[in-house]
Amino acid sequence: MNTMEYTTNLSTNEPIVITIGNFDGIHRGHQRLMHELRATAQELICKPALVTFSPHTLAVVRPDIHLECLTTLEEKLVLAAQYAGIDNSIIIHFTQAVAAMSAQEFLDSLRTHFALRGLVVGANFSLGHNRRGNIAFLQHYGEEHHILVRAIALAGDEHKRISSTRIRALVSEGHISEANELLGHPMTMQGTIRYGDQRGRQLGFPTANLQPEPNKLLPANGVYAVRAHIVDDRASDAGIPSVAYKGVANIGIRPTFNGKERVVEVHLLDVNLDLYNKCLSIEFMARLRAEQRFSNVNALKAQISCDVQQARQLLQQKL
Repeated sequence: MNTMEYTTNLSTNEPIVITIGNFDGIHRGHQRLMHELRATAQELICKPALVTFSPHTLAVVRPDIHLECLTTLEEKLVLAAQYAGIDNSIIIHFTQAVAAMSAQEFLDSLRTHFALRGLVVGANFSLGHNRRGNIAFLQHYGEEHHILVRAIALAGDEHKRISSTRIRALVSEGHISEANELLGHPMTMQGTIRYGDQRGRQLGFPTANLQPEPNKLLPANGVYAVRAHIVDDRASDAGIPSVAYKGVANIGIRPTFNGKERVVEVHLLDVNLDLYNKCLSIEFMARLRAEQRFSNVNALKAQISCDVQQARQLLQQKL
């Protein structure tokens, strides 16, 4: 039998109820599924757990597509805990060998490692090689192995299913408010602050340069109102909430300065912090404008002042 490699924060003998998927973005549909998962776990006196894949299954099954994801694995797990109350996970290292497993092999493999008591999935869910593990198969498998299987209707939005694909398209076009509406939370990105060329400082708006993870989907080039948090694992472990700072982010190549490389720069409002080498998490709240080239630095400065003013007003309403 094929074996799967995985990482988990569960111990192997505790009874669990799971849901399975890529869950890119942890959008409103995923959250609905996870709330159902928690309710089922409570009923069965089990722990609810997320079974997800790294990398995203499409990256392995369709390597011809250049896939950029709404969430990195780490962001996904943070959002699942924050918005759906699920903090247990089994992360399966997704390979061609795992892709080739039948639904039966996949579930058998999970059952050899975990005490599986329940499975909660969306109504159109299917699993395994050629997606043969549909709801009918899962119901039958569940009866055979004393696993409760629940298929629930997925959250929709104006008669259309909320999907990660749809949200990825909105984000890449810069429609951040619409994307956030479907996500049920702001689009986020995390990154370590690196040294830039100090250009923002010279303009009177010091910026932190964020290094996004590879394969992380960024919103379309432009200027955004953002909320920012410094990620401090020790503080979060101690239950100390992080401070939310208001800010303006610029994504693009900085055409006024003939830039070439795509960068994410964040200017925090009303604070002066040393952020170098710190990890910053930013939430995109609204798009202010597209990226543009200015004829001179003074015109750019004037526009940044307007951006800051507009961001301040927007974030006042949202914070």
